Amino acid sequence: MTLPAPAADVARASLLGFSSRLRDLLATLESAALVGQSEVRMRGLGEHLRFACLALPCAEALVALEVEALGRLSVPVVADPQGYRRATLEFLPSGTPFAYLLGGGGAHAAELGPDDPMIDALRPALATRPTAGIFVPIRVGESTIGGAALFAEGAPLGDHHLEMAERLAEVLALTVESFRTEQMIFSLFARALPDLLAEDAPTSLRESLAQYIHALRLGPTYKERLALALAVGKLCDRGPAEATLCAEVLARFDAYAASMGGAVPYDGTP
Repeated sequence: MTLPAPAADVARASLLGFSSRLRDLLATLESAALVGQSEVRMRGLGEHLRFACLALPCAEALVALEVEALGRLSVPVVADPQGYRRATLEFLPSGTPFAYLLGGGGAHAAELGPDDPMIDALRPALATRPTAGIFVPIRVGESTIGGAALFAEGAPLGDHHLEMAERLAEVLALTVESFRTEQMIFSLFARALPDLLAEDAPTSLRESLAQYIHALRLGPTYKERLALALAVGKLCDRGPAEATLCAEVLARFDAYAASMGGAVPYDGTP
């Protein structure tokens, strides 16, 4: 006769499957904190570059950095006068103005042809067809770790723009240093996390994380709360007006619940 599995074993098996999926996503409090800091630095880079587009003015601006793999440059963000956007472009500096900057060269301006091979590696990240560009090195300490490129479309860039770009590079270097450090820490953490969560790991992280997840799943309303958070997030993504409306509605519900004497007990009904 087959006996039903004890509830504890069923819960444990379910928890292991959930933990396995969570391990693949690297979803821990530590990684979330690092991602949050990275987002702040990314926003800082984007806003600095957007300011440069407005001040020079220029059509687009970007930074290319040696983040981890030596010999390759990565473009994390591109900006224009309206805002900034994420980028995931990686390229070899050979044949680009960044090779000159990494070799110790200084800031310089250049005219660009319609299909100038000098910026072929950057075209996937650009939304314009620049006719001129300024390229300035980004230095941290005594080392050049990349450079910034500012592109104009239809307008020349002169000595005054070059001087402004050099001052911008000094400001960018401060943000880039923090961004680069946190990206390296996050990369190392992400690589180490699967080993830390292995069954034979010499740390208690796996057990602590499993207990934390189990505690989250104990509450009968956790799924409803997650569903509500997801619905609110989708509504806010529609625009600032929707986000404001959502905040006002939730505030009124909160005030109503408070006037009724606190939260209504959950009775198990959906």
